[in-house]
Amino acid sequence: MVIPMKLDTNSDFAGVDALLTHYIDSNQLSGVVAAITDGSRIQHRFIYGYQDQELGSPMAWDSIFRIYSMTKPITSVAAMMLWEQGKFNLDDPISTYLPSFKSTKILNEDGTTHPANSTITVRHILCHTAGITLPAFSDDHLAPLYLEKQLDGMRSKGNLSEIIDKLGAMPVKHEPGSKWAYSMATDVAARLVEIWSGISFEKFITTNILLPLGMTDTAFQISKANTSRITTNYNVEDGLLSSAIDTGGSSRFLNPPEFACGSGGLTSTADDYLQFMQMLLKEGEHNGVRILKPETLQEMTRNHLPTDMENFGAKGFGNSNWEGIGFGLGFSVITDGEKTGIPQSLSEYGWTGAAGTAFFINPRLGLGAILLTQYMPSDSYPLRKEFREAIYGEIIL
Repeated sequence: MVIPMKLDTNSDFAGVDALLTHYIDSNQLSGVVAAITDGSRIQHRFIYGYQDQELGSPMAWDSIFRIYSMTKPITSVAAMMLWEQGKFNLDDPISTYLPSFKSTKILNEDGTTHPANSTITVRHILCHTAGITLPAFSDDHLAPLYLEKQLDGMRSKGNLSEIIDKLGAMPVKHEPGSKWAYSMATDVAARLVEIWSGISFEKFITTNILLPLGMTDTAFQISKANTSRITTNYNVEDGLLSSAIDTGGSSRFLNPPEFACGSGGLTSTADDYLQFMQMLLKEGEHNGVRILKPETLQEMTRNHLPTDMENFGAKGFGNSNWEGIGFGLGFSVITDGEKTGIPQSLSEYGWTGAAGTAFFINPRLGLGAILLTQYMPSDSYPLRKEFREAIYGEIIL
């Protein structure tokens, strides 16, 4: 059990507010909802700017955001709930459950293939070390083959079963377990949840995670009754916001998705995602509902890589420095705060989303924080790093 250190909770987090205000007032962001929690209560909230600049609709606590890859931790928690039930072992070959993944081959850069020496395991899937790719975030030699088969994360065509069967027949880009690479692996995890549970992935997370935690605004499709709450997602050009990618009033998330994408298909609100975060901060339990055992969460949030991500294939990913950061079962995990430039961040885990969203949990400090905004590409600004630095800079141990 992690016993949080005593924090000074009297900070007004003025530096955090000033940082976010500057980004909005300088037209780098349209609006932001951010919050800091100790697991039991919200210590600080920041709401400023617009859901949609053209309409002048103000950002609100219940504004709905595309959280994209912040879906991944929820999917990973779903998988580990079934691990607790004995449905699988982490080092099981996934071909045990998904026959299309038998006889995995590695694609060489010259287009030839050779048999892999290792089989892809469930651990590889949850750690992003299987050798799978994601064309939207990679220009590697495997990506064109995926696009030929209409495989590209939430842009893939078909239902979840069809997509993962096609994926299983594809080669991988490196020996399973030998490198970290961002990928469609969490969609494989979503399909495995269906196989292990016997129900659809969407039904499993709704029944076992979202509804028990009170996350009633988190879904793969937004009800038309909530159209006025949907934020607009913007392009960034030359360091400023430009055209809209997806407007709130006509968002594609108002329509049924091609499939329930476990790697990036959910939309959510600050209050909803905070319920998930508070569950994590309280070692798997929230509002009288236990989602995970404490020891399961500890297993998920330790580094499963032999080194940090920077030295295990992630160098240059997202134009970020991954020194001192490992990867667990669905989360990035800070293993060396000095190397990240934020010594207080030791033990922190979390993840981000493609439209600028981010969250982190620091169990050692009993601290969680969420940043929700909407712009792409997400590496246009160092905002997420600055947000973390601003929060840690105001904490007195």
